Amino acid sequence: MRIGSFFCLLVFFCLNLKAQNYPSNYFRYPLDSAVNLVSPFGTLRDNHFHSGSDLRTNGKEGLVVYAAADGYISRIKIQSGGYGKAVYIDHPNGYTTVYGHLQKYHGALVRYIHQYQYKNKTFEFDKIFDKPLLFVKKGDTLGFSGNSGSSTGPHVHFEYRDTKTEKIINPAFFGVLPYDTLAPFISQLVFYKFVAEGLMPKQRLIFAKNKLVQEDSFWVWKDTMELDPEMYGVGVEAYDFIHNAKDPKGIFGYTLSLNGEQIFKHELNRFGFDETKYINTHIDYPYYKLERTRIQKCFVDDGNKFSNYITNKSKGKFFLNTGERGFLMLKVYDVNGNNAQVKVYYKVGSNRIDKERQNYLATLKGKKALYPLQTNYIRAAGFEAKLDPGDFYDTIYYYLKVLPRIKHVWAPVYQLHQALTPLHRNMDIAIKVDGIIEGLESKLELVYFNKEGDNPRSMGGNYNNGWVKGKASNFGNYSVLIDTVPPSLKQVFININPDPSDTLLWTFEIKDNFTGISSYEGYLNNRWILLDFDGKNNLLTYRFDEIYEAAKNDALNQANQGILNPTLELRIRVSDPKGNQTEKLFIMPFNGF
Repeated sequence: MRIGSFFCLLVFFCLNLKAQNYPSNYFRYPLDSAVNLVSPFGTLRDNHFHSGSDLRTNGKEGLVVYAAADGYISRIKIQSGGYGKAVYIDHPNGYTTVYGHLQKYHGALVRYIHQYQYKNKTFEFDKIFDKPLLFVKKGDTLGFSGNSGSSTGPHVHFEYRDTKTEKIINPAFFGVLPYDTLAPFISQLVFYKFVAEGLMPKQRLIFAKNKLVQEDSFWVWKDTMELDPEMYGVGVEAYDFIHNAKDPKGIFGYTLSLNGEQIFKHELNRFGFDETKYINTHIDYPYYKLERTRIQKCFVDDGNKFSNYITNKSKGKFFLNTGERGFLMLKVYDVNGNNAQVKVYYKVGSNRIDKERQNYLATLKGKKALYPLQTNYIRAAGFEAKLDPGDFYDTIYYYLKVLPRIKHVWAPVYQLHQALTPLHRNMDIAIKVDGIIEGLESKLELVYFNKEGDNPRSMGGNYNNGWVKGKASNFGNYSVLIDTVPPSLKQVFININPDPSDTLLWTFEIKDNFTGISSYEGYLNNRWILLDFDGKNNLLTYRFDEIYEAAKNDALNQANQGILNPTLELRIRVSDPKGNQTEKLFIMPFNGF
């Protein structure tokens, strides 16, 4: 791109940000570094758009995390998954900042959280403050960066939200803007034609350099595309580069124009949490499931209610007539104004028999339809499903099959449609069991198979009058299994002669064979202790605190009473959702301090 063009675009972008009235100088960056993003706002993830920015900590934990502005702590949330250790600050200008995946908290937060956890006897909690209690100033230390929750590596998850609506807003609008002069890259365009259920790829253009010629500030596809008279939509695979040209990121926005008129625009400005799962209709979902590549659509499906689109009356779709010639222009851009553009010329032939469409329509014969705007019931011998309005995106022609029996299941395996069709919300599923040993009814649960009999995944569910009922988040294969196996509990590290100057924690590994861990608790000399659960590593950790000090006093009292070998007693109990439980008692000799 020419230098003049770049600065014009950058000036336009900055003016556009000011027009949104976001305070770009009010907040500080929450780390002691330049803006460095692992993942920008709105990055395409499985089942959701990324709701904030992931800030790079160079693979380290323990970096100071600062309050971005004055305010008060409005929420503290601690969980083994999700954001892990997180804190929320409401600011007087109407915005909320969120800091996630912390290693630990600092100052008054530590004292409040510790007292709350012991008072309520829980490690995980979600406390929302109705009235201000803990105030912070801009630059105050909130805690330290970590890898808690479902994080896959050390970083800080950072968000801006509208306090009233809780809509998440792109941090770039508040000045969290990395230095970036690298243009995005368009990898491919896909032309789709529309069929009774979903899309049929018509033509795929892979943007290799030998297929493109540069013209001014954009690229032109060398060949004129030959298309049939048809209704079309376009999809794009594109990436942004921020810090270096070997680290692809998600793009901020893109537009599609037909013969010079814009027919589609998408920007990741802000969205609500109730919108985030629309990613499954924003992209070509079947292609992603098969190829692990996300093609973003330049048109809007009828069931897509995501709020960040600007389109023509046809929602980005366009009809091409016999003999027509024209061009499409796709533009992809980042928050710094860098962009990539490609122009594709086309010509339209005459009507002809579409064998692909005919073959597709032939596959629908004998299938029943599910309609997205009404309640749908699917019933067969031993199987029932219910889908409410809005549970899926478009009309679905489905099938229901009973597959051959496999080992260990308590019902047939039912195949409902295919996993390549996404659900927006969970549907109700019920399966009748063949029979059950009395007293084990509570151990039954629904299971999902990726393939026939492979890798069963727990769906939960409960037994009621011969049926197991629960929720399903995917189409696919279902049956019923029984879980009578308790979780495992293994000592990883216990020092039988603990010295606080040497080691300050005990660690245990807990695992469940199938349904996961539902609860855990520990007692040291019959006193409840706080156990930190790291779900992704299956670890329970006890960090020495006042309960340990009380246990030391117990040992001293034993010694003063003439007991030669004073001990500490640590009892840990772990349960799964089906009530299977493991409890172990660790008797530890205590010989000093």
